[in-house]
Amino acid sequence: MEPKTLAEIDYSNLILDAIDAAVWVWNVQTGELHINERWAGIVGYTKEELSPISLETWNQLVHPGDLIRTNEELKKLILGETLLYRSQVRMKHKEGHYVHILDSGRIIQYDDEGKALLASGIHLDMTKEMHVERMLKERERMLSQIIENSKDLIYRMDLAGNFTFLSPAWTALMGYEVEESLGHPIKEYIHPEDHELLGAFMENLGEKRAHDAVSDYRFFTKEGSVIIFETNASPIYEEGEIVGVAGVARDISLLMKKQEQIEYLSYRDQLTGLYNRHYLEKIKGEIKERKYLPLGIVTIDLNDLKVINDTYGHHEGDELLILVSKIFKRVVKSEDLVFRMGGDEFMILSPNTSELQVHGIKKAIEEELRKMPKKPYAITMALGYASSQSEEDLFEDIKTADQYMYADKKRYKERSSC
Repeated sequence: MEPKTLAEIDYSNLILDAIDAAVWVWNVQTGELHINERWAGIVGYTKEELSPISLETWNQLVHPGDLIRTNEELKKLILGETLLYRSQVRMKHKEGHYVHILDSGRIIQYDDEGKALLASGIHLDMTKEMHVERMLKERERMLSQIIENSKDLIYRMDLAGNFTFLSPAWTALMGYEVEESLGHPIKEYIHPEDHELLGAFMENLGEKRAHDAVSDYRFFTKEGSVIIFETNASPIYEEGEIVGVAGVARDISLLMKKQEQIEYLSYRDQLTGLYNRHYLEKIKGEIKERKYLPLGIVTIDLNDLKVINDTYGHHEGDELLILVSKIFKRVVKSEDLVFRMGGDEFMILSPNTSELQVHGIKKAIEEELRKMPKKPYAITMALGYASSQSEEDLFEDIKTADQYMYADKKRYKERSSC
């Protein structure tokens, strides 16, 4: 059999097959309805199962919620109020569920008086498309809910660092309206000392072309207060090129404050507020760096604390410890470190302090002791000092100061026993 020429091809059927369309022809005067097999197949039937087929077949299959509307549209077509009928309807499938149909048609024959005789049209099964559309709408709705209700800031920036999207959390956290900040560079809101940190982060995102994170950078709110953020971000690609970044920023100010409180408690003596041994261990290497030399060291032992506790009570002993710790704070420089090393033991580390200067600290403490209000007991201390010129082990230098302190304590005991 020879192939058909282009002129012999039935293009109408070819197109209908290509778009998988169902066909209907309706006799407007008699209500008779002619359909093809595809029309019946969309709703799970064969033509024989639906026979006899009429407008009533249509009425029974269309969802009741769509029937009045679609019949109104068909009425407009018949009356000539519109040239094209088009409607989305739900039709009940043989298995009980509904399929979504795009139904369209027009009048194809009129009588001599211009009344509609025949209408013809097609059904397109839009069920999959409608399902995808519902899924996309649901996803969009959920995403919108997440963005609208997230306490974290969701943002997008172009490569110049200008905001192109900000979630409502921006207003809640920063005090600025979203509209007044869009198009503005992030640098307008960042602490000047953190510009370099954020710049390196943006540059790193571009170089790695992958997700990255940065923490502990500060923003100024509209009221002038400071918020500390951490952020995770990824590059945005369009046609293979990076056009910006998108990310989520979290306010970690409270977390940082809690960490500072925990660090304070772990490195401070709870009674006096002075540094403790744990902090000395932390900074023992750093404090011996050359830039801090010579390092002045004063070691102190409060005499007779046990006797005072036993005689006057531990409350009185605690009050004395607080009192003498205030003396140490008064006589040292702002950069000096004062430690409570144990029950009655204290130490002062004074960076860039010569032996003569550290001796002056010792004398200043002794002078402060003489000025103290009288107690029912004598307030005395054994003091030792040293000035380290070396970057060697700190504790070796402390031993030197301790030797002088122990000698001073021995002299005190000898005087007390006389």
